[in-house]
Amino acid sequence: MVIRYRIVSAKGIIISCDLLPSEIMLIKNINSKSQKINNGSIRAGVSKNELYTVYAFSSDKDLIKSSLKFKTQLDLILRTTESIDQIIDKAKTSINKSTSRLIHNLTTLNAHNIQEIYSLIPQDGVSRNMRTQISFAKEIVKAEPKEAAITLLKIAKNNASMKVEFSVFKKLFDSNPELQRRKHNIHKVLMNIFYLFFPDFTDKNVKVIVGDDNTHMAYFDYESVHVALYHMIENATKYIKPDSILKIDIDSNDKYSQISMDMISTEIKKSEVEKIFFEGVSGELPTKIGKAGDGIGLYRAQNILHLNSGSIKVTPYPESLESTLGFKFQRNVFVIKLPTCKQSLTNP
Repeated sequence: MVIRYRIVSAKGIIISCDLLPSEIMLIKNINSKSQKINNGSIRAGVSKNELYTVYAFSSDKDLIKSSLKFKTQLDLILRTTESIDQIIDKAKTSINKSTSRLIHNLTTLNAHNIQEIYSLIPQDGVSRNMRTQISFAKEIVKAEPKEAAITLLKIAKNNASMKVEFSVFKKLFDSNPELQRRKHNIHKVLMNIFYLFFPDFTDKNVKVIVGDDNTHMAYFDYESVHVALYHMIENATKYIKPDSILKIDIDSNDKYSQISMDMISTEIKKSEVEKIFFEGVSGELPTKIGKAGDGIGLYRAQNILHLNSGSIKVTPYPESLESTLGFKFQRNVFVIKLPTCKQSLTNP
């Protein structure tokens, strides 16, 4: 039995409404729990309590015939309205949180790009007319070619980060994300991302060793897995020990290709192995030293890999624990698995 309704709070806020435009115009004429309108072709009614008012309309034959059935449906909607309102409110909060995070991250990345440009070319130079603007910038690039190259690389990384933000929003918040799964060379995909972060590793004097075996293939959606790997590598730049080595190995079998990221990074306690993949959760040490961020990177990576029938796990080695300048580091190995073919599209 189909019943259309509008729920209005005591403050006059419309909580939900799927009434037809013509029915909305008739609300002012509804003054009882059940009445026939429109020459008897529609049954309508209104019911209220101290919190909500529900207006209902139905052209269902059974409900038109039975006033009792209609009133029962109307009362049921009113009784469940508070729960419906809470569900809607939670959904709005979740969506607003995700949207706010997207806007914040994009605004921050855009600000970084502007800062990078002005650090190379002063703002008054950018604000000049077209003729003098180009010659002014050209002279700076000639005089500072290395700084210009570094600036361009940083801007490229920030732009890639923006693309990541859009991709995450599109893939993770779409109830039915469109995945274009194809065969991809894992080594090539990894290197496309690592190039963006080499300056970050260089700043920490970290040597990145990526195995040169470029024969391993996997079956996944490039855009989304690019995002997952981006977050993994970004996390590595944040938490890896300075003056250390990041070793990347790639292997495969009949079902899965495996990427192993072996590093000395901030301590991960056994109790945190599962938790660090939860939304908003960071390890104890990153939290203490102010590098925790919003705890979203590994959560995003895991969700995206699951969409691609993949997985991610971390194995900490507490026996390797060491202290450097008051910070605790240990060997941690992150392992990412992706299916090698269509037949392997189940989570490993």
